[in-house]
Amino acid sequence: MNKTLILIPARAGSKRVKNKNIRKVKNKPLIYWTIAYAKKYTNKEDIVVSSNSKIIKEITEKEKINFVKRPLNLSKDKSNVYFAMIHVLKKIEQTKKYDYIALLQPTSPIRPKNLINEGIKILQKNKKFENLVHLEKTHLNIGKVSRFNEWLPINNDKIRTQDIVGQFRPSGCLFLYRRRDIEKYNKFNKRKVFGYISKKTLDTVNIDNEEDFMKLEYLLKNNKSVKKFFTY
Repeated sequence: MNKTLILIPARAGSKRVKNKNIRKVKNKPLIYWTIAYAKKYTNKEDIVVSSNSKIIKEITEKEKINFVKRPLNLSKDKSNVYFAMIHVLKKIEQTKKYDYIALLQPTSPIRPKNLINEGIKILQKNKKFENLVHLEKTHLNIGKVSRFNEWLPINNDKIRTQDIVGQFRPSGCLFLYRRRDIEKYNKFNKRKVFGYISKKTLDTVNIDNEEDFMKLEYLLKNNKSVKKFFTY
């Protein structure tokens, strides 16, 4: 892990859930739990938070990890986190070079153990893949509406949601990238992405709205495995 940079992007100004990255979870700001997870697996100097928030800066200073102030043009609602990552690399790699960048979203605080190490091992074995994303199963009967307002389900609309198989989405727990040639945006978008599914199932949550916070609170009260992740 000594050549892996852990990047925690934490833009201020969320519209759907105000100040979600600093909202208290078990008496700690949400971002704290991702910082604590990162510190278990690498040195403090190899962790960096990218944000435009003064409060988050104070949190990182307290936790003694690197903070890179994100420019306003990279802190808007539609800003691509890729460019924030490149901005961080230009600042951080003046003194140290990395082989991998592990991006951990603070809005996905529940993570399997050794997730980053396992991801790196996968990329080392599978050379044709440049990126890796951690996935979780979904059982949603989703689809789209045509321009004639016809409902077009992806699955058979008579199938029960519990019977939907082979459907996944990013959990938000880990996005892992090989460092080489990452600045070439057009090539970056064409990279092959390995879909990483943990062997052991774990209830995760990707907080995007109030219902997701409710789910997290429920898991903290009722799921023993989840409780263990919030004791460090």
